[in-house]
Amino acid sequence: MRVVSAMRAVKTVKTIKTMRSPLRSEGGFSLLETVAALAVLALALSASLRAVSEYARNAAYLRDRTLAHWVAMNQATERRVRLEWPEPGIIRGTETMADREWHWNVSVSNTTEPQMRRLEIQVRADSADTSQPLARLEAYLVKP
Repeated sequence: MRVVSAMRAVKTVKTIKTMRSPLRSEGGFSLLETVAALAVLALALSASLRAVSEYARNAAYLRDRTLAHWVAMNQATERRVRLEWPEPGIIRGTETMADREWHWNVSVSNTTEPQMRRLEIQVRADSADTSQPLARLEAYLVKP
């Protein structure tokens, strides 16, 4: 009797082992597969985040350049409309556009034609900024 019950116990253990083994192979992803998938996802998300932030930075830069160019065009137009004959030198000022203050410099110089003056207008977002201006415009005035 002992042999029969020992055989039944061995048979029961084998049955339990065979029942468990298919569960392991069908149970889902392994830890390594999960970590690899998360790594790929993290790389893809960081790349897309970088692209979106670069797009936003470029959009803001282009908006600022456009507004600065409008300020420069306003200064050239204002000089023409006033019918002034400015002396050679530098004129500095500020203008508010789009709820921001823009700092402009108008460099007036003589030309080879005595009846004309050259205006070089530079616009910056900050007066202390010594880097490249956001907008640079060249215009010419005819003596009124």
